[in-house]
Amino acid sequence: MLVRKGDDRCWEDIIEALANESRRRIIQLLTKKPCYVSEISYALKMAPKVVLEHLDRLEKAGLIRSFEEGRRRYYYIDRSLNISISISPHRFDVDVVEERVRDLEKEFMRIKSLLESSAEKSIVDAFERLRKMERMFVMIQKSISEGIDELIERFISRLDRLDVSNVDRIVLYALIKGVESPERISQMFGLPYDDVLTSLSNLERRGFVERIGDGSLIRFRIRKGGGVYE
Repeated sequence: MLVRKGDDRCWEDIIEALANESRRRIIQLLTKKPCYVSEISYALKMAPKVVLEHLDRLEKAGLIRSFEEGRRRYYYIDRSLNISISISPHRFDVDVVEERVRDLEKEFMRIKSLLESSAEKSIVDAFERLRKMERMFVMIQKSISEGIDELIERFISRLDRLDVSNVDRIVLYALIKGVESPERISQMFGLPYDDVLTSLSNLERRGFVERIGDGSLIRFRIRKGGGVYE
């Protein structure tokens, strides 16, 4: 679902709501769990009246929702949104994407049907839909990249705790990054080729890595269950 100017939840309202630092802090708090006004007031050191004003703004922008339980009203985040802002010499676009990956297949089918039509209006509509979907995939790709970076950081922290040499750590880091051959590891990280081979041999003997593939090309990868990822 794309939310654009003119829709019920106008993107200007969302951008304006997020422009305030206090509202961003409230959203950050709500990512942990639903909260009521006094709880937010205490956690963020804000007056309850101010908190209510911010919550009202966020709710009107469609960023949060609320429900009553007993005598308290809880505020929470019920969906995922990504905001894409494109600025270039030729265009300025803002898209707010509500992530529902299960709807992508239906959207592809609609676009396919439009492309099969010879009507100019259908072709223009298909073009607009494809542009929107392209932006959605860019944001999904960004999320994936951020997830990979986070995992790599976790692996690096794990490497610091392993009982291995500094060369071994560099070699393991290279393998985590997807550099599989001794030659490439040597070139990319400035290590003597023989040192890389010795390190890989030691790491293989200790069960941290394993050889992959056939033929004359030597390649290695982190062995699952070998202790690097745990």
